[in-house]
Amino acid sequence: MNRYWKLVFVLFLAPSILAPTVAHTAAPFPTKRIEVVIAGNPGGGIDATARAIERALIEARLIEQPLVMNNMSGGSGDVAKTYVAQKKNDPYYLYIESNRIYQNKLLGTTQIGIDEVTPLARLLTEYLVWVVLADAPFRGAKDVLEKLKADPGSVPFGVGALPSNDYFNIVRPVRAYGADYKKLRLASFKSGGNLMIQLLGGHVPVIATSLSEAIEQVKAGKVRLLVSSAPKAMGGDLQGVPTWRDQGIDVQILHWRGLFAAPGIPREAVAFWDDRLSRMVRTESWKKSMDHYGWYEAHADSATFKRELEAEREVTGKLLRDLGYAK
Repeated sequence: MNRYWKLVFVLFLAPSILAPTVAHTAAPFPTKRIEVVIAGNPGGGIDATARAIERALIEARLIEQPLVMNNMSGGSGDVAKTYVAQKKNDPYYLYIESNRIYQNKLLGTTQIGIDEVTPLARLLTEYLVWVVLADAPFRGAKDVLEKLKADPGSVPFGVGALPSNDYFNIVRPVRAYGADYKKLRLASFKSGGNLMIQLLGGHVPVIATSLSEAIEQVKAGKVRLLVSSAPKAMGGDLQGVPTWRDQGIDVQILHWRGLFAAPGIPREAVAFWDDRLSRMVRTESWKKSMDHYGWYEAHADSATFKRELEAEREVTGKLLRDLGYAK
């Protein structure tokens, strides 16, 4: 075979030799816009989290494709969760949610829980507090616990919803202290703002709520914080506020918000978000949002988040069954 025909032969074979390599090269992620489904109305805590994520990713140039925000309220998060769960294997749908991601399935309002979505990251947390009027006779949480131990119905509590993290921040420490948590007097109100009105009006002596719902009245000198659900003593607005563990009670509750995706998305997409979100939480933009909203750093990558969600689900499920909310 002369030199000419050798060259023709090589050129003829080259596409077939190279084709398999080209065909199996995955396209980079992401290559188009990403829809971020927000399980709540504009202006709420979950919405604020989504906007803070978008702002931080764009300002730090951590993502080139646009993020399209889609507020989808209803069903205590179940409407948004169902929508994303139906996008199986599609990495272009994200979902911002709280512990409702597993709690609602335990309560029987949906069949979709953490096993039907892809956990990507826990991003932040608030901490929960017991709040009393500034001139209340209770000097600390143990004063309340002692009364409850003697008579579980002697101190009515106000909470935003039943069940909820605020509710667990009453039941879990009361149970751990040895009081009859099933005989507590609890009044549920529509929102944290309405809950504070009930406390200020003298309708309930103690409320359990998030720090962000109470801090303005604390700064105004109208109310005091008795205890927080943080795992250890904190600075900032929780400076000097004891934790449950400071009281000798092994309880901590993270009122977190996290990012999820549709089920079955490619590993490359999960790895992308592990990288970008771990970098995002170190940006100045994210830190400004944390300070602005009174949030606390609680980042966990996809593997850690999934593992801790499973542990939370077990603890919460047992408690909900004990209280008659779940089977």
